[in-house]
Amino acid sequence: MRRRHAIRSTLALVFLVTAVPTPLGLTPWPRANIIDVEDGKSAPFAGQWSMQQAGQPTTTYATCALPVRIEAPDETHIFYLGPKDPEPEAATELMARDGRTHWRPIAGGPEYFSVWVDRDRFHLYEADVEPEADWGEPFAFTRCD
Repeated sequence: MRRRHAIRSTLALVFLVTAVPTPLGLTPWPRANIIDVEDGKSAPFAGQWSMQQAGQPTTTYATCALPVRIEAPDETHIFYLGPKDPEPEAATELMARDGRTHWRPIAGGPEYFSVWVDRDRFHLYEADVEPEADWGEPFAFTRCD
């Protein structure tokens, strides 16, 4: 009888642990590159991208019909142009750090870092707001071209 009660208690505990939603700090988004992309280099970012902010709810900032454009003037800098920007304002320096690519705007502003999900998709996190990024709501970029 005790053994049956112990089994039921154990099963109830297993069910409770697996049924509890994931805490906000532990999200399904990757925290490190999933594929082999050389960090700190501009070439992987060059092109046209759709952009959404993932999370609850997902917000779309750019589509392939009106994309974000990233230009690579050299090996370690990019120009980021929003969907309606006719020309870039200032370059962003890319730096390899912590197994990721950090984006540091030359003219100042928030620093970001990217995590590659696959060859045509990366997530971008703001690094300046808190000691840890907001892992639950990355900017998700998907290559258009």
